Amino acid sequence: MERGQRAQAVTIISPIHRWWALWLRMTWPLADRLAAVKRPLLRLSFIHFAHWSLIERMPPGRHAARAQRLPHPYLLFQTNFDDDLNAYIDAFALVVPWRMRAMWQGVFRFPGPRPADRFLSFINERATPTQYYYCAYPEASSTMITAALSLDAHHRRFEAETAALSDAAF
Repeated sequence: MERGQRAQAVTIISPIHRWWALWLRMTWPLADRLAAVKRPLLRLSFIHFAHWSLIERMPPGRHAARAQRLPHPYLLFQTNFDDDLNAYIDAFALVVPWRMRAMWQGVFRFPGPRPADRFLSFINERATPTQYYYCAYPEASSTMITAALSLDAHHRRFEAETAALSDAAF
């Protein structure tokens, strides 16, 4: 992160069609395991953290015996990133529009990722700025952490391959 740049966080919660919740439950495990889906997202170097969840029930309260089913499921998106929300959403709309459609299509009144200004208005209407969040590595984006983990793996392999070498052989 450049000096003076501040990481931001936002939470977006949106009601979705019940059939879309089924689609998300079926596709999320597959998307999590496919490098072709994750690779372009990991290249967006300003992302620190991004997480999607489905909310279908409210936990039981003090007087309720069981969880209450909501009239509609909700898609909850939490993220923290460098720069501002407009640049963050604009990058997603331009770089991975089909992924945004695959995630948000079932949200009520979703305008699509393009044109980006309509998508940005849609997100800004639903965004809740986060006042406090935990970030284990506030100076590192997901790209930096992925690179560090890769370098660590290469270093460990190099160390194992050269451990038995003498100084002269090394």
